[in-house]
Amino acid sequence: MPLMPSGVEILIRPATAHDAPAIGSVFDAAVKNAWTYLGDLAQEPMFTPQDWDRLVADHAPPNILLVAADHDGKIVGYTAAHPSDGELFLLFVHPDKAGQGVGRTLLDAAQDALRAAGSQAAYLYTHEQNRRALEVYQAAGYRPDGSARVSDFAGRPIRELRLVKQL
Repeated sequence: MPLMPSGVEILIRPATAHDAPAIGSVFDAAVKNAWTYLGDLAQEPMFTPQDWDRLVADHAPPNILLVAADHDGKIVGYTAAHPSDGELFLLFVHPDKAGQGVGRTLLDAAQDALRAAGSQAAYLYTHEQNRRALEVYQAAGYRPDGSARVSDFAGRPIRELRLVKQL
């Protein structure tokens, strides 16, 4: 199992259907911790267990869904990507492992998978209020391209910036 610069041992592997509940738990914990700008909306689970099952199923190859597991096999982060268009779709790390290199390792693995699938560039959307995510992506070489979209989170519109990186 690779040792992160922080001393944390992490294994990056493809997700399986069995991982869906843990992926949902990581999302819920990360959102509760980092998306405080959403107020009460971030404090409750946004998606059902069936939604997480569907996410895993929808990210079967050729799509990419990778999980980061600690030395006990516990899922501590995940990322998803779509090689058909180079989109990095999701990247979440449990707050207990934030700042330890897990997210960067997942990001590197997703970029490697996109490259291997023939993508020349990667792009992603992130909430413009999510300063931590913006800092992580910018440190990894992603840059705003000037476009944005508005997503609906339980009736609350959230502006998301598009960031791109040449692979």
